[in-house]
Amino acid sequence: MQSNADLLYIENPEPLRELYALRPFDFLLLSFCADTPPGSAIEVQARVRLTDGAFTAWFSFGVFSPFCDRHSVSSSDDIAELDTDTLRLKGGRRADTVQLRVLPTPAPDGRLPRLRSVTLSCRDSARPRPESAAPHADVRVPAPCFSQMVRDPAIGGVICSAATIAMQLCALGENVLPEEIALSNYDSAYKGCGNWAFSAAIAASYGYEACARYATLDEVEEELAAGRPVGVSVRYTNDRENDKLPYLEGAPCTTNGHLMLLCGFSTGEDGRRFAVVHDPAARENASVERLYPLEQFLRAWSGRVCYFVRRPAAQIRERFAPARKRAALVPLCGDVYALEAECVTVPFAPPAKEGFPRCVVAYVAQERGKWDADCDFAYGSVTQEGNLRLPGYAGGRAFVITDRGLTYVVR
Repeated sequence: MQSNADLLYIENPEPLRELYALRPFDFLLLSFCADTPPGSAIEVQARVRLTDGAFTAWFSFGVFSPFCDRHSVSSSDDIAELDTDTLRLKGGRRADTVQLRVLPTPAPDGRLPRLRSVTLSCRDSARPRPESAAPHADVRVPAPCFSQMVRDPAIGGVICSAATIAMQLCALGENVLPEEIALSNYDSAYKGCGNWAFSAAIAASYGYEACARYATLDEVEEELAAGRPVGVSVRYTNDRENDKLPYLEGAPCTTNGHLMLLCGFSTGEDGRRFAVVHDPAARENASVERLYPLEQFLRAWSGRVCYFVRRPAAQIRERFAPARKRAALVPLCGDVYALEAECVTVPFAPPAKEGFPRCVVAYVAQERGKWDADCDFAYGSVTQEGNLRLPGYAGGRAFVITDRGLTYVVR
């Protein structure tokens, strides 16, 4: 049943009824697009069959919905292990077949989540895929520039994946904040918001087709030519003396794992080729767009992992994306406010002493640009009494972003 495919896109999959054949592999990424009504959740599991016919155990690629406690389920057997979002075969083994099953959790009103599609992407670590040494043509896809470093200081340093997805979605017509993607994508087991499958799933919740996949330079070039920027996984250093990581001229920092947006390729007057990127590790929005020397960028591109986000061929009738609800701030004492939505006071859980926050309180200090994330923001906090503290707030727009797929917007 072996095939020559390294990638399979499966629309409306029929779990357990099909065996999906791939080229022999030892690494597998699975990502999915699903519709999850509030209160529901979906879990996609997979097992793989080795080239000798033996099956692994079932591995869960996580429980997901923007509106629930999302969590990965890392596990292992004698044949393979799943580390958060990547399945790896052990001991030099290879598999060539994947089987799926889905565990849906219904919403309280009985509505079931729907699995729209699954993408299987694999690679064989001993067999590099052929690709061009350089892109064929210059191309530049317009996209916003969102720095993660100007976001909420409590999470800004760790939301490169969410900032990248936010830039991709806004380039396609949405208007989302990186914090909205981060909190609605947070994996409570992994304790981060860079889970490959969840990153695709949160983009898909807005009605798009999205996947996390291994890709060649040629495949990325095709995506850019179609007008869609690509999220890329990288690792790099800006220190020439650091021989542990690929050197990247003009990079803002040193990182062992990072996501950024690839927007195109360009050629300098001297003929030198560059990758045009929007790197959210930049210190401000104005310096997010950068030109990285192409040969250095290709060395920094880690594992050839990418995020592809595309408009679906058919209109999604109903989107189950993080929602925004109008609200008002009611002054209490000093810089403390209560939040009211639909004439009801909304209490918030007091902040934990450590860990990822369950709520981000942001208010616009200076209106700027086309997208909400272009604005200059100040950040508040939740008090022990469940109210909001907004130092220096003098009116204007504010966003109270929760980790359950709901953002309260004050205008």
